Amino acid sequence: MQARLRSDRTFLRRALSSLAVLAAGIGFAAADPPPGYYDAVVTTTPETLRVTLHAVIDGHTKIPYTSSSTDTWNVLELADQDPNDPGNILDVYRNRSFDKFGAGNSFYNREHTWPNSYGFPDDGSTNKPYSDCHQLFLCDIGYNSARADRVFDWCASGCSIYPADDYNGESGDNRTKDALPAGLWETWIGRRGDVARAQFYLDVRYEGDAGEPDLILTDDVNLIVASQTGSNEPIAYMGLLQTLLQWHEEDPPDDKERGRNDVVYSYQGNRNPFIDHPEWVGAIFIDGFTGVALAESSDGAAPRTRIAGVRPNPFNPATHVVLQIEEPGPVEVRVFSPSGALVRTVFRGAPAAGELRVFWDGTSDAGSAVPSGVYFCRLTSDDGIDTRKLVLVR
Repeated sequence: MQARLRSDRTFLRRALSSLAVLAAGIGFAAADPPPGYYDAVVTTTPETLRVTLHAVIDGHTKIPYTSSSTDTWNVLELADQDPNDPGNILDVYRNRSFDKFGAGNSFYNREHTWPNSYGFPDDGSTNKPYSDCHQLFLCDIGYNSARADRVFDWCASGCSIYPADDYNGESGDNRTKDALPAGLWETWIGRRGDVARAQFYLDVRYEGDAGEPDLILTDDVNLIVASQTGSNEPIAYMGLLQTLLQWHEEDPPDDKERGRNDVVYSYQGNRNPFIDHPEWVGAIFIDGFTGVALAESSDGAAPRTRIAGVRPNPFNPATHVVLQIEEPGPVEVRVFSPSGALVRTVFRGAPAAGELRVFWDGTSDAGSAVPSGVYFCRLTSDDGIDTRKLVLVR
């Protein structure tokens, strides 16, 4: 009898969920931003881009974290809805499809990708990041507990593995370990860009206006830990920034993430601009960025043939740039200075599909060693352009 009741309840819940989505006009096919939404954004310099973009996404409608009326549970169960089953949600770390149970269930809960203990532990009328659905994701309870308040970073050795389920051919491993002064959490490949863009959004959205905290991304773990005071702080930190920049490039926005952006916008009235315009990440968060496209293709999507990673980075004196070649065709890899001057043509050819490792030994086309500093590795292919920041430390 209990099994029958649960089956009936599940069927009813799924039917009502589907009707609610249809009635609200909220689908999961990604939509373009509303006409004119970004018209006030000025991209002439990184400074003006940041200021004008903040003005566009500031002052959103605060969704109650928990309420008898519409709250974050309602928003997230639509935003994180399983694209193949409107009666289910797809969680962020385990990549598992769960029946929609709503608040207080024993399967999934709400993950603050920027841990609220870092700067805003107490919910309130001016504490909007606490319930900001652009940074909240539904998450398997055990995985959420394992992530805890660890910073986002690579976990190379001594890691505990939390595997992501195979869903639509996507899977991978979350990795974590205790490390002083804060633990590390490496998000699996299919969602690491999602959590990175959530952090970029928070950094630009929250700048200390109207009693809100000023949220700042950093590579200084000590600053991050110092934000964990047990009370709301005027300034708080999270990261690691360089890791998040790499995750953004390795996992570009997809239709699932764009659809999520649409759902949250329909409730909060603001968007995550780095999902709509991933190229703005470089202009705002990469020091010395002067307009070399971070990710650009002929159809406006992130390139399929792309830079999949740089190992090591920072480096001395040499590094490997890992390319993912989707289709055979002409490929050129060049290194530029922050001013846009060509430093070295590292590779030019027409490789076969698959992984290609390109070696740069930190020298110019003239054969001389270049000084320490920031450089940009630019991949050009028929798919478009992809660029990665390189840090040479001699």
